[in-house]
Amino acid sequence: MSGDDLGGFGDARLRKVGAALLAAMQQTPTMCLHRLAKDRNQAVQFGRFLDNDAVSADEMLVQAGRLTGQRAAGRHVLAIQDTTELHFATHRASKRGFGLAGNGWDIGLFIHPVVVMDAQHGGLIGLAGAQVLNRPPGAIADRRKRTTEEKESHRWLAASLAAGEVLSQASGITVIADREGDIYDLFANRPAHVDLLIRAAQDRALAPGGRLFAHCADWPEQDRRTIDVPAKGRQPHEGRQPGRVATVALRFGEVTLRRPQNGIRSQTDTVTLRVVDVTEIDPPPQQTPVHWCLLTTHAVPTLAEARQIVAWYRCRWAIEQVFRTLKTDGVRIEASQIIDAANFVKLAVAALIAAVRVMQIVLGRDGSTGQMLTDAADAADIPALCAINRRLEGRTDKLKNPHNPRSLAWFSWIVARLGGWSGYISTGYKPPGPKTVFRGLLRLDGMIEGWKLANHSAVV
Repeated sequence: MSGDDLGGFGDARLRKVGAALLAAMQQTPTMCLHRLAKDRNQAVQFGRFLDNDAVSADEMLVQAGRLTGQRAAGRHVLAIQDTTELHFATHRASKRGFGLAGNGWDIGLFIHPVVVMDAQHGGLIGLAGAQVLNRPPGAIADRRKRTTEEKESHRWLAASLAAGEVLSQASGITVIADREGDIYDLFANRPAHVDLLIRAAQDRALAPGGRLFAHCADWPEQDRRTIDVPAKGRQPHEGRQPGRVATVALRFGEVTLRRPQNGIRSQTDTVTLRVVDVTEIDPPPQQTPVHWCLLTTHAVPTLAEARQIVAWYRCRWAIEQVFRTLKTDGVRIEASQIIDAANFVKLAVAALIAAVRVMQIVLGRDGSTGQMLTDAADAADIPALCAINRRLEGRTDKLKNPHNPRSLAWFSWIVARLGGWSGYISTGYKPPGPKTVFRGLLRLDGMIEGWKLANHSAVV
């Protein structure tokens, strides 16, 4: 429906089956191939597709990146990267080829995607790429013996370099990462046309002396405001903290970082960056206080620019929402019964592409992102969408689609209504979430196909 597919794979039949699999994932919250398929024959096709050596996760990612790069052309974009773990605690005996999970015992693997957002309005544009890490036994223990390129931490630099290529037609690229991305290699080797915005994890040594955190704490406070702090942890054992509103102090200035003592000698001795330091004032008891020490290559001469840096960093939450859609609120990738790791990686990449699109529709539902419909749907489907929209609208103004017919919000309203959302936005009515969007896409795809067939028959 959106004009997207998983790739060509050198065969028109494989392209068609891959497109059908992606569409099914965007419509049905399951990773069971039999439930994704419309009948037994299609389930067999999906299985053979994943088992085919000509089908690769790399080609899927190249295709997704190409489409995202086209949509990002001429826009300043945020390339947000992070890692999530796919964990199979009870499947050790039933799966083959999987490496170790983060606890060093259970099996699992890791996905490190780069999702792309519009820097001006915060709308989700698409997926620029991803790396899949299948950690073999001994990888952690041998860390000091491996070259920089062999270390897992190299994924942060590799993702930044890849984003610079995929998004080369954008007017500006800002790569955003959380504390794991605080790596000197990344600052020293970033592409010239790519800016960085990284939350500091290391209390780094400064030139000519001193330490990063204490130095920033001595700067005068420039602003004080409130921010929304998302809830953390979904289970009691994860140390769940409810969402809250925090009052934070803002400071900003410039620092020069020294190369770490164990750093690569051929790298530059120092890197000059700007810092926007966000520190919570009087946090609630037994709550971890907010402290974001944000390192950036952007110029930050005034308070307005400092506030913009904070606003961009807060957009990082979108990738957490994609992960939640991938694992719990949407496609439930960890429930997959795929046995072979190589086939599962293909399925996981397809599921990631689907999860990004679902979250794109969720985030654009109220029109605040200002996105056009073509960020998520095929322009050729607009006549069918207009006909469907007329059937969904009620007689009163409250049940009319309030958005511009060329906007993503207009499309999101249609999908949500088909997914069972009431259409009301007054107090007491919840906006549509990922599960509603999945249900809506399931119905919408069939309706558009039926509309096309009916109009084709009328012409013939």
